[in-house]
Amino acid sequence: MTPASVPKQLPARVSENRRPVQQPKDALASIVGPSASLSALRMRLPMLARSQCSVLVTGETGTGKDCVARALHELGERRSGPMVSINCAALPDTLLDSELFGYERGAFTGAHAAYPGKISLASGGTLFLDEIGDMPLHAQAKLLRVLETREVFPIGALRSRHVDVRIVAATHCALEQAVRRGSFRADLFYRLNVARIELLPLRQRPEDVAPLFEHFAGQLNDGGSAGPVRVTASAMLLMQQHGWPGNARELRNLVEAAGLVFDGRPLEPDELPLSGAASLVNDESSRVIEALERCEWNRTRAAEMLHWSRMTLYRKMKQFHIAPEPVRNARAP
Repeated sequence: MTPASVPKQLPARVSENRRPVQQPKDALASIVGPSASLSALRMRLPMLARSQCSVLVTGETGTGKDCVARALHELGERRSGPMVSINCAALPDTLLDSELFGYERGAFTGAHAAYPGKISLASGGTLFLDEIGDMPLHAQAKLLRVLETREVFPIGALRSRHVDVRIVAATHCALEQAVRRGSFRADLFYRLNVARIELLPLRQRPEDVAPLFEHFAGQLNDGGSAGPVRVTASAMLLMQQHGWPGNARELRNLVEAAGLVFDGRPLEPDELPLSGAASLVNDESSRVIEALERCEWNRTRAAEMLHWSRMTLYRKMKQFHIAPEPVRNARAP
């Protein structure tokens, strides 16, 4: 075919086929925070979503691995298809095979009707395998076969079925170490680890605490007259210094618990349902009393020693129920 015989509309047709996927406006709404790691993640997710490769999401419990999986699904061409999730750690070994791969009617006692399995149910969309590190070895071997052949073999079936799924897997475990121990298949690890997303714990990105708090407070607000939960600057500082072993999930639970006592007034540090908050509050109270005593209860000098304004010192004294010197030294007649 000569160049002159190429249809004139071909360039337009090629351009139309390569038109960028329209991104849902709220697909990244759950990735909240200004930290450098999350900013880079928000830039990377749309590019990964356009691919069909497997993605491995790693991070501590509560860092939002499920939110990343959902964003990958909603930003990609498969968003009109199903997203099916399964927690590999929540099912006993005896049920994992049937849940993933399905079964035929009569395949075992109690199989009164056929079940396609989660992999088949996700065909045309995304299969999210949470806590993949807890999957038993025999199921890992079957999953590897699915990834290699794009076919699933239900229990009791006479033939395999074609499936078209994208795999997003997540784990809090170090899979490289599991491979060395022999508890995770190396070939499956390499199949899943095509693209990798590592989520940092919340304690390593304290700048994300305040926007996450506001995000959860807005979500959990029941529309009452008090409005979303608010906290003082000192309470927020306390939260930013907290270790957050449960990460964002722990923060969300804190916001929900704080809403039970919120009355419209910003909550103080000692009012936060936060593990370790009481000891930190007591430490600050001791600092205030020590400064006042060293300055012979001269509040102006004590505020200067603490590098606070007088108003801040007055507020702290009220917060910690520290009475002025004349009252503290009063004696009964």
